[in-house]
Amino acid sequence: MNYDFSQLNDKEFEIMVNDLLSVHYGLKVDRFKPGKDEGVDGRFFTDSNKEVIIQSKHYLKTGLNGLLRVLKNTEVDKVTKLKPERYILVTSLPLSRVNKKTIAKIFTPFIKSEIDIFGNEDLNDLLSKHPRIEEKHYKLWINSTTVLKSILNNAIKGRSKFEIERIQRDSLKYIYTNNHEIAQGILKEHNVLIISGEPGIGKTTLADSLSLSFVSNGYEFISIEESLSEAENVYKINEKQVFYFDDFLGSNYFEAISDKKDSHIVKFIERIKNDDSKKFILTSRTNILNSGILHSSIFSNNKIRNNEFLIEIKSLTDLDKARILYNHIWFSQLEESFIDEIYFNKRYMNIINHKNYNPRLIEFITDIDRIGISDAKDYWSYIENTLDNPKDIWSDCFKRQNNQFVRALVNLVVFNGGSISEKELKESYSKFVELQMLQNNSHTEKDFESMSRLATKSFLKRDNFYGEIVYGLFNPSISDFVIYDLKDDLNKLKKMFESLMNRKSLFHLRSIEREEIVSKVITTKLKEYLFEQSLVNDCSVNYSIDLAFDLKHNVDLFDKILLVVKKVIKEAIQVDDFYKFLNLYNLVEEKLEIKNYDFLLDLLSNSTIDESDIKAVSNFVESRNIGSIEFENFLEGEIEEYLIESLDDVKYEIEIGEFIETHYGGYDEVYHEINKENIKEEFYKQAQEMLADFEEGLLKNYDVDIERIVESIDIDKLVETFLESDSGYDEESFSRYNNSSSSDIHDLFERS
Repeated sequence: MNYDFSQLNDKEFEIMVNDLLSVHYGLKVDRFKPGKDEGVDGRFFTDSNKEVIIQSKHYLKTGLNGLLRVLKNTEVDKVTKLKPERYILVTSLPLSRVNKKTIAKIFTPFIKSEIDIFGNEDLNDLLSKHPRIEEKHYKLWINSTTVLKSILNNAIKGRSKFEIERIQRDSLKYIYTNNHEIAQGILKEHNVLIISGEPGIGKTTLADSLSLSFVSNGYEFISIEESLSEAENVYKINEKQVFYFDDFLGSNYFEAISDKKDSHIVKFIERIKNDDSKKFILTSRTNILNSGILHSSIFSNNKIRNNEFLIEIKSLTDLDKARILYNHIWFSQLEESFIDEIYFNKRYMNIINHKNYNPRLIEFITDIDRIGISDAKDYWSYIENTLDNPKDIWSDCFKRQNNQFVRALVNLVVFNGGSISEKELKESYSKFVELQMLQNNSHTEKDFESMSRLATKSFLKRDNFYGEIVYGLFNPSISDFVIYDLKDDLNKLKKMFESLMNRKSLFHLRSIEREEIVSKVITTKLKEYLFEQSLVNDCSVNYSIDLAFDLKHNVDLFDKILLVVKKVIKEAIQVDDFYKFLNLYNLVEEKLEIKNYDFLLDLLSNSTIDESDIKAVSNFVESRNIGSIEFENFLEGEIEEYLIESLDDVKYEIEIGEFIETHYGGYDEVYHEINKENIKEEFYKQAQEMLADFEEGLLKNYDVDIERIVESIDIDKLVETFLESDSGYDEESFSRYNNSSSSDIHDLFERS
């Protein structure tokens, strides 16, 4: 495997060289902290206690001529003053025989032989002989051509392949901190890791790196976008797979919980925990995860935090922050005049110590394509403004992007929850341009293809997901900016949501309403407008039902709700949330003049119903004394199926630990006393509580064998799983004492 070592910055290159020469010479090489090296990056002593000096020169950016110039003008004087017994020079640049002779002549008599000059080819030869060193330097091999080929082969087609390519490209700027080591330990032990933290703190970056590490070791990579069914469809028994669910609760977490997806997630977590051939990596914003746990008994009772590693900015030492900044500068395309502005008067310390420091901001201030500044003298003001006002990091980008059509595309993706198919986006964009009466003399200015190409250069990403083109946000912080910018503009919001008019955009509207990003007054007016427009524009009936359900307390809308209910009954339309339909039916029943309820079975046969729907239907049937045998047979089958599935979920809601006594003997012996009968009794109580939610008059028509279902639960397996997952982690083990001083940081930023 041949490297050009461009994957490493100059400090990382020095560390690798010292590690490599240590094993090559079979002795300890003293390593010195970064700073004014005075010609010494490493050293060791001969048997006669004479000093041998190692000097590493990366110099990929300046090339061979730059290296020779520095060696002649600077380094030879340093070596002469040091007068070592022997001098070893290492560079990442390829060296010919003539090049080595030239270098040896410069450093006569300290370079004893050309064998003490190591170029690119020599380093690669040594790495091939010492694979342990190669493996240790993560960024080196993870970006190699061979590993990249292996990584791409281990990604399923579509979005997963696109994601792993992105992760591999971004890995150059990754800094391996204590967070990585701890998170990897949790993942290896439990197979599941939930990374939470505030926006921009580095959740996704850490998750990316962990995924890349496992994929490079032969794991198949599966990126999950919205549903765990994506993962379940490609789950392979006894094959190494890593599942990656970024922002797994997302902005629609209330919908996820209300639709019982919390149970789905917990089940999948339990499945992965017991399968050592699998890994499951999830990320979530702290506030969303906390709200999810607060509103979900399944999340809370299953101790989902047992697998959580909380990333907080305090977990980064000042030296970690410095290394992140240094690495971004090294791999940036910033001109030297711009970099000088950061080094002037050690301004990098202002960045590192800023209260709003986070890795995402560092990425922004070092990305030349997003800075939009031509004169270096304006660069420091840009950095200060960005750090002082992090919520406005996209403001300048939007202001500079005076193309209203590009902004329209970005806004549509944002208000659709952050992702949308190309087909939907094209239709919504066309409608928005029409509604806003956007005018431009150029036809191409309004052309979707040309505008989408412009948008993907700065704000959007375009993925191929199983043959379907999907647009998403380049960075989630774009959504924060757009929503905040438009939250009080009711007219603009009306046009935006009217252009989308799908359930996903409505879910997103509910989410930002619950998080109080947009006021209740505005969202109510917006929903009323959208409901009326949904009837005029002949939108999806389920979209209208969702809106009507949210507005059901508005008696002025009952006539319009009546129209929706009539249409569902007349056309036997498939209803996604049946309980909502029945709720609306109850509101307008007096005006319907229904003579029989045969229509109900037709609707139910066309719809997929869940727990909430079954309870609503059973209450409806009992309250109206519908004695049809068809209804009884249908509901009996649905309730039986519901009970079987729900009782399976009960095991995640019972505190198994209350029925286990742990005893400690001599010589670290541990044994557990388990009361299985009490566990079964608890299951039985839970089952009775479920049945209590149904009307007694309906349930008396058939007998539910709860005891049989409880007996079918594998108590032994449940206890075993609990004991394996109950060890937990001491929060103090996550902390890392910040023992770095400002001098260490200054040494890191020392320039040759």
